[in-house]
Amino acid sequence: MEEDEMLNVLPKVLSNVQNNLRDLQQEWKEVKAMAVSALQPKQVLGHREVVISKSDLDNLASEAEQVKANLSKIMNKNTLALIKDAAKMHDDLQVVTAERDSLRSEVGHWKTQLDTALSEEQRQKQEQLELRIDIQELTSQLSQQSEFCSSLGASCCTLLWRVSRQEDSIQNIISGNRSEEFLSVLSNSIDSYLNAYKDDQWPEQGTDEATFLLALCGIVTNIAASALGREYLASHTCGQRTLDVFITFISEAPTGKSCAMKNLMLMSLYNMSINQKGLAYLCGKQGLIAMLSSHLKEEKNIESQIGSLRLLQSLVSDESNPRLLHELKENLTMDYLYKLTKHSCQEIQELSLELIMDLR
Repeated sequence: MEEDEMLNVLPKVLSNVQNNLRDLQQEWKEVKAMAVSALQPKQVLGHREVVISKSDLDNLASEAEQVKANLSKIMNKNTLALIKDAAKMHDDLQVVTAERDSLRSEVGHWKTQLDTALSEEQRQKQEQLELRIDIQELTSQLSQQSEFCSSLGASCCTLLWRVSRQEDSIQNIISGNRSEEFLSVLSNSIDSYLNAYKDDQWPEQGTDEATFLLALCGIVTNIAASALGREYLASHTCGQRTLDVFITFISEAPTGKSCAMKNLMLMSLYNMSINQKGLAYLCGKQGLIAMLSSHLKEEKNIESQIGSLRLLQSLVSDESNPRLLHELKENLTMDYLYKLTKHSCQEIQELSLELIMDLR
């Protein structure tokens, strides 16, 4: 903006000076013409002509000379000022021009950066779109494979569950080099199942995943039903971890959910309490009596109640560990046990009476 104003002002000033100079020159010509005409003798004067004295003419000529001299000084002074202003304007114009060129260069640079960024963003969007498509395809394939594996695992483990009912089969299962790996898979699968659904909607029991886990628990129950199997589970770390996973699942799984799995787990724990090593391991679990007592009170499934009572009665029958009997007294009152003796299920009645006798 400053550059345009400077360019507009300079021609205007020069034009004013030229006009003033022309006016003064014109007046000077008129004065000279009038002086020459006055010096020539004339007989008749026109209506625009006057006669002046020589002294007045000399004064007029002297004034004209002074005006001419002053005009030269004024012109020189104004011209120098204009030249200085013009030089300053020229310098300012160069500065403004340099700044404009710099800004243009910077604008060009940022425009290039913008084009590059837009191109990169477009490329990334395209890559993300392709990745989403790939993820959807992989998710679909993974879901299909997961369903297939769950179905296959449910079928195979159900068959193995049936096979494990035979004593000879139990010996083959625990004597193989894959027995620890099998128990590790079982523990991890139950842990994952519990962590995935305990804070979410619990799945129905008819799914392949639930059937697969139910069969795994059934296999362990059959192993624990064998004397050789109980000894194996109680003596190996993988077997002890399986017992820990069962206790955690019974404690944290929602009430009224996966009752069939809980019943198999309670049966496995009860079978382990028959073994001396298994009983010692279970008696050493802090909070087990409190957990079983709470499960007995909250669970409405009869089989689960029977399993809890049977396991409690087996644990407190160990006279070498009076702490468990004391914990049972703290968690189950006599009034509650007497109430159970009037239960509609005869087995619950009998187990309640046995616990009352143990407490006495």
